[in-house]
Amino acid sequence: MRNAGVEGGVYFLLLFTPLAFGGVEGWALGVVEIVAALTLLVWAWNRGEGEPSAGPGHPEISGRLRVLWTTVALFVLLVAVQIVPLPAGVIRALSPRTHDLYAKTIPGYDGSPGGPRADLPAWLVARRPSPIAAAPDANDRDAVLRAPPGPDSPPGGVAAWRTLSIYSFATRQKLGLLLALIAVFAVVLGHFRTRERLFRLLAVAVFCGFAVSLLGILQKFNWNGRLYWIREGEFSNPFGPFVDRNTYAAFAGTTFPIAIGLMFGARRRLAHGTVDALPQFLFSGFAAITTMVGIFYSLSRGGMISTSLSVLIVAGLLATYGRQKREIAVLGLMLALAAGFLFWIGPERVLERMGTLQQAQSDPSIYGRVEAWKHAVGMIADHPITGTGLGTFAFAFLRYAPPGGSWWNVAHNEYIELLCDTGVPGAILALVGGGAWLLIVWRPGLFRESHARYAHAGILAGIAALLLHSCITSNLQVPANSLLLVVLGAALIRLVGEEAHREGSSAAPGSSPSRTRRRDRA
Repeated sequence: MRNAGVEGGVYFLLLFTPLAFGGVEGWALGVVEIVAALTLLVWAWNRGEGEPSAGPGHPEISGRLRVLWTTVALFVLLVAVQIVPLPAGVIRALSPRTHDLYAKTIPGYDGSPGGPRADLPAWLVARRPSPIAAAPDANDRDAVLRAPPGPDSPPGGVAAWRTLSIYSFATRQKLGLLLALIAVFAVVLGHFRTRERLFRLLAVAVFCGFAVSLLGILQKFNWNGRLYWIREGEFSNPFGPFVDRNTYAAFAGTTFPIAIGLMFGARRRLAHGTVDALPQFLFSGFAAITTMVGIFYSLSRGGMISTSLSVLIVAGLLATYGRQKREIAVLGLMLALAAGFLFWIGPERVLERMGTLQQAQSDPSIYGRVEAWKHAVGMIADHPITGTGLGTFAFAFLRYAPPGGSWWNVAHNEYIELLCDTGVPGAILALVGGGAWLLIVWRPGLFRESHARYAHAGILAGIAALLLHSCITSNLQVPANSLLLVVLGAALIRLVGEEAHREGSSAAPGSSPSRTRRRDRA
């Protein structure tokens, strides 16, 4: 029962976040954080009640996983330091530009001459405000709005302790989401340690991509200007429940190669006489075709390119595994079916959209991104050690946007935005953690004789597509995409660890490799 609670929590988050407009609204973020915390508690309780923890099992994998967890802990510590109030002298030493910003915008900060204290908002004055008069004159209606009389000099002064984050509220919000994602990562890594659980998880992820793609295609046919046909708002390029087609394409493009992998795995089991694999084969194939059509029909150029790349990655990994000519042929047939479906619903706008890539320098969208990246480099140079605060790009960019230019609330490049928000230390931690994760999961030789190679190839290709697409769009700022990345990243570690454990068991004295392979085919 508790196992069902753990899996149900993860499945709920996977389905809820994309359907809740990507999870970007405050109420959706609250649901994500609460469900993630409850799922973590249920999983921790379950561990203590008889389901022992199981690491990846391989000493080398365990060592690299410790490096990964260490970088995660240090990154959380870095973000926590950004929201700790510090004296002006410390801020000046760690981030001179942030100190300069406070000195210029907060009168009286760091002892600098300022304007009248009465003109300052309440949150800028001393931490303990003067008490309100206990018994104001009942006939004086404005008495409660005025500060009570004090000594000749104004009580208190401007609070000199500020945070390294230029907007600590936004950083605290991002830290809450970050902790929720870490909780989900720990749950997936600790609970989904059997193939049955892992493949159920992957099937749910594929269903989520299929569901939002189908909804987007239907909505495109009879769009009335409202999300779900009822939610009003100013939407420039929506698709399905996502208010931006690029973030939809990133989500669906991540699940697309996983659907291909599950389809190939089901086909191989059918070839070995496992009739129960037929429903999975049919659903995975239909989901893959629908998802790919949805991505192209959304007219997201980044989604089209990253999805095409994921197909090439899957084909390359299948060729690496060897003896995969039939799978590659099926992959080509799938692409032909998707092209036929796209032709049926109308390919004109897709071809026109792809044709704009030839005029990249004159395209307003691409030109605007490049200009924003150029100005963001100045932000990085001014805040190299601590950044401006996680989640503060929208506010910090105001100082660097050209006069009369557009205001970008995201960098449209996750890696540039990470450097802006957390500085060089944050980027180094992310790079080290990502490198440790890659060293764990990049083991194509381990899956050469295993049916799990299809799932391994699909997850790798999906994550690669998402990370590539994030070079031109801030996809991971959308909780639906960041949650999917975390879930699949943990699932891939678990899949590699489980395969390494199987290989070690088959190589142990007295074991039968043929018996292991027969069990793998089941």
